[in-house]
Amino acid sequence: MSQSQIPFLSVPFKRTTDVDWTFPLKSYIAHVYQEDPEKYSEEAYTLNRLRQDTRGAGKDLTGRDLLYRYFGQLELLDLRFPVDERNVKVLFNWYDAFDGRAIAQYSLAYEKASILFNIGATLSSIAAAQNRAEADGRKKTFNYFQAAAGVFQYINDNFLHAPSQDLSRETVKMLSELMLAQAHECFLESSIREKKRDGLVAKLASHAVWVYGNLIDAMQDAVGRGVGIEKAWITLCQVKHKYYQALTQQHKAAFCESEKQFGEQVARLQVSESAAKEASGKLATNLIHQIQSSNHANGTISADGGSVLQELAKSLAATSKEKCTSATRDNDMIYHDNVPQESILTPSDRLKAVKPIPMSELYGQNDIGKVIGPDIFASLVPLSVHESASLYSEEKAKLLRTESERCELAEAELKTSLEYMNLPASLEKFRKQEDQSLDELMTPSKEVRQWAEDIAIEESADRTSIREIIQTLEGFKRHATQKLDEATLSLDQEMHECEKMRVKYGELWTQQPSSQIAGDFRRDIKNHRQTLEQANISDSEIVQRLDKVSKDIDILKKGSKSSDLERAFTETASAVLDQGSQNADTQSLLDLDMTPDNGSGNSNSNMKSKLNSVESALEKLRNIESERKETFQDLRQRSMDDDISNVLILNKKTSNVEQQIFTAELEKYNPHQQRISATIQQQKQAIRELADAFKALVEDKDAEKLQKRYGQVDQRRQTVITRFNNARTQYFEVREDLNKGIQFYSNASDVIDSLCQNVKRFVQERDQERKQLAEKLDTERSVREQEMLKQKIESYNPSAPSMQPVDSTDGMANLTNQARFMSLNSSTGSTTTSNAPPTFATAYSPYGQPSSITGSQQYPQPPLGMPLQQQQQQQQQPSMPPPPTPYQQQPQPYSTPSPYVSHQQQQPPMLPPKPPQQHHHVPSAPMSYSQPQQQYPYAAPNPTPEQLQQQQPYRPPNPNESYYRSAPQQPYAYQASGSATATAPPAPLNQSPCGQPQPPPLQQSFQPQPPGGQQPYYATGQQQHHHHQQQQHQQQPPLPNPYWQQQNSGGSLLD
Repeated sequence: MSQSQIPFLSVPFKRTTDVDWTFPLKSYIAHVYQEDPEKYSEEAYTLNRLRQDTRGAGKDLTGRDLLYRYFGQLELLDLRFPVDERNVKVLFNWYDAFDGRAIAQYSLAYEKASILFNIGATLSSIAAAQNRAEADGRKKTFNYFQAAAGVFQYINDNFLHAPSQDLSRETVKMLSELMLAQAHECFLESSIREKKRDGLVAKLASHAVWVYGNLIDAMQDAVGRGVGIEKAWITLCQVKHKYYQALTQQHKAAFCESEKQFGEQVARLQVSESAAKEASGKLATNLIHQIQSSNHANGTISADGGSVLQELAKSLAATSKEKCTSATRDNDMIYHDNVPQESILTPSDRLKAVKPIPMSELYGQNDIGKVIGPDIFASLVPLSVHESASLYSEEKAKLLRTESERCELAEAELKTSLEYMNLPASLEKFRKQEDQSLDELMTPSKEVRQWAEDIAIEESADRTSIREIIQTLEGFKRHATQKLDEATLSLDQEMHECEKMRVKYGELWTQQPSSQIAGDFRRDIKNHRQTLEQANISDSEIVQRLDKVSKDIDILKKGSKSSDLERAFTETASAVLDQGSQNADTQSLLDLDMTPDNGSGNSNSNMKSKLNSVESALEKLRNIESERKETFQDLRQRSMDDDISNVLILNKKTSNVEQQIFTAELEKYNPHQQRISATIQQQKQAIRELADAFKALVEDKDAEKLQKRYGQVDQRRQTVITRFNNARTQYFEVREDLNKGIQFYSNASDVIDSLCQNVKRFVQERDQERKQLAEKLDTERSVREQEMLKQKIESYNPSAPSMQPVDSTDGMANLTNQARFMSLNSSTGSTTTSNAPPTFATAYSPYGQPSSITGSQQYPQPPLGMPLQQQQQQQQQPSMPPPPTPYQQQPQPYSTPSPYVSHQQQQPPMLPPKPPQQHHHVPSAPMSYSQPQQQYPYAAPNPTPEQLQQQQPYRPPNPNESYYRSAPQQPYAYQASGSATATAPPAPLNQSPCGQPQPPPLQQSFQPQPPGGQQPYYATGQQQHHHHQQQQHQQQPPLPNPYWQQQNSGGSLLD
């Protein structure tokens, strides 16, 4: 028959109301973490859902896990958010577990303590609901009661100043003791069922009596403090106190029986019977009544708990009575042992079999992470944790730097050792002796073949060869130079036309000189020419670089399989071997192999064995180096992936723990450090072994001879490879530079074309302006001449009828002759008839001044053949200066004297006679000028030495009057192809004392002609005169007509 279970008490739950985590958390994230709070909406919702789950958590393992998950997230939340009345303001409202009073606070500690209280209550309910008839049920009950005691003990140790009575330290301590007492009962029950020794059972039961006695006092004190503990709890503890007292005495009596203490046995059985009757009597009856009246003590006691406990007490009382009757009879009849009084019975010893299970052991190491889950706000790391993580990163960096220096030092030691022994390159000389051939040394290397293929591809038909690139470059260069020449010629021609018109019209010509407005164009042209000259120098250097390696490039561009490339290596190796053959008196090149002279097989085997030893040592060193590199890379990767932020967050509230955490975390890198140290030691040993093996190899006589022969050929071969490498490098560098040059000339051509367009537009505008101004001046001059002619005719012939405007050329000529005749008659005062033909030479003034020649004077004709100078001396007569003309009386724009004109001893202009016109047939007459006749037409007289001393320096034009301002202000120097260089711009024309422009003084230096063969406008009068004489007396190609013979040329009033 199954035995009834002793009823256990479970702790009541705390109830709560809803709270909202979302708004307070988002506000704190926005203000403190300076992040977008909407990014954490899902996290806030998850936390809200976890709290909702805790409200409906059941009294089972699922409910326990839900409560613990929420508690774990609160612990992580507390490391990032200070939940209080000033920061994350959340009001937590909980009801007292015993009296139901509501208590609300803004403290996260209150929330966590309440959740822990419910975890302890859940564990107590799970323990009380277990079936203890089986051993597994009793074991679970035992563990869950201890875990519940651990939870209440954690609340007692970590939370102070509880706002409610159920969370006060006295209450939670009483609850922890109650859970331990019930766990002890479970262990006692298991001992009785397993029929442990009576002495052990008596000790366990005695401890239960002592614990329940203390619990009765603690509960009564709690009731006195106002804790709403059910009365049934106290009554139950009293019943159990008596029950376990009876059980203790019963098993102690059995122990006394085994110890032959029959009198004490009888006394303890009597006490056991008495205590059992008390437990099953009034106390049990009151317990049954209280359970029924308090709704099973608020669900903390089973409904039949009182009845079961009363039946167990009655059964224990009957058993004790029966054993007491039997023991008394045996003692009275057989043992006659003294039966002591109850008051002098020795209390039974106590044995405690339980202890609280800590919170950290509530779950296993693997289970706790699954229960709590990932950190909801893992992406939010507090600033203090960041700082601690930075310190840890610095510690890792120090460790990495130390290991990196060790690895680099070991690698440098290995590299130095191998370079000293020239390994593994020097082993090639010894390996070649196996095939006894020099074919590899006489063939191009893979690198050279690849270089040849690259150049062959570049020089193929479907690509642009480097010579074609050079031709393209030259074409761009010629185009740019030609454009600059055309622009310069256009500017020179325009300036010539402008100054020719200025000479023709004198001070009436108001067009601005070209030298003042075309300076920017000339400076731009000069700058472009200088740039092209510098670029031409660079081009020459590039081509010279190409020419230096052209022979090697010609070999490489034939391809990797060309015979010329093969011949370059074969001839080099043959030259060395031929020299060696002559020194060694050997038969031929092919007989020179790499075998030792003695040809001994033992010698070859010995050298091969030594060679294998060196190669084995090298392979060992490579493996050691590879292992060290892999170890260090693994160490680096692990250190980069190492993040202890979570550990630091979990230990955030623990002071002075950072250094301990750093030390513990860095210990995981000890295996890597030890492996690196081992490889360094192994490398040192392997280097010593390699040095010994290599020394033995090179000291061998046959190996020495082999090394010498191989070295000579290989040295020459490397020289050829280096030469081709240089050719390949120069080829691609030159090709790249040429492409850059083409791009440069292309851009320069665009700029020069734009400049030429501007010059062309400028010249066209100037031509149009000059044409319009000439037409205007011609029109005005015709009107003025007609008016003046009319006035002169009227003044010398008052009776003459009024003249009509002359339209024809012949009429104008007649009027001119008549006016001249009348003027001469009036000036001399002689009486002549109006019909007499004039007998004077026509004096022509291109500046609009009347002639001073009188017609009344008759001069003898000079004999034929007399020099012109003598004729002039004979005809020279004093004359009066001409009267001022209307042109001189009117202010003109060029009336300011030129700085070239002397301010002292200014002479009137010496005007030459106009060339004779064949259609007039007017006989020549002597000139009446006071100075000798000049030998060239229309040129100013040569200045005297005094005038040259008094001439002022040339005033350059104002640079602010330039036409374009896009180019820098630099002097212009034009250099025509195949001619001298004009180092200065043409000098401006001098002015006569009357304000008329004159040609500049004769220059002694040679002035080059501009392109086109035309005489520049600034040529001196003497040169014009010689040119005029040569044109008259020699058979030469005709030059352009002087300006007085050109069509539409302007003249004076008398022309």
